[in-house]
Amino acid sequence: MSLEDDSNDKITFNKICPKCGVANPDYSDNCIICDKDLLETKLYIEDAFFDLEITETELVEYRKNFYRTRRTGKVKRFKLEKIEKISFGYPIKRICFIYEGKKEVYPLKDENYNLLKDFMNKTY
Repeated sequence: MSLEDDSNDKITFNKICPKCGVANPDYSDNCIICDKDLLETKLYIEDAFFDLEITETELVEYRKNFYRTRRTGKVKRFKLEKIEKISFGYPIKRICFIYEGKKEVYPLKDENYNLLKDFMNKTY
């Protein structure tokens, strides 16, 4: 028995799972490895020392190791309703905010800075 695909459509794997980091087909609603609901992710960016995910209710940081080669397993969750005083730094591109009385600072690559700033300005 052989399986043939009559279409010439190529499947692309551009949808990255924020939870486990695996690339999924663009049409996926859930991660093929960890089954995370990919539809709840509103924005996901991969940066040098961390990855950031924004959902309807949270900003989630997935910390990477010093060598930036893999995640450490450390995850920080920030409830969006508790985030205060969001600001974007310049000339050093970063996002800063106050969460439960503590200042949080995340330096960002240029493209991620612009993407996150645009998203936050449109959404919040």
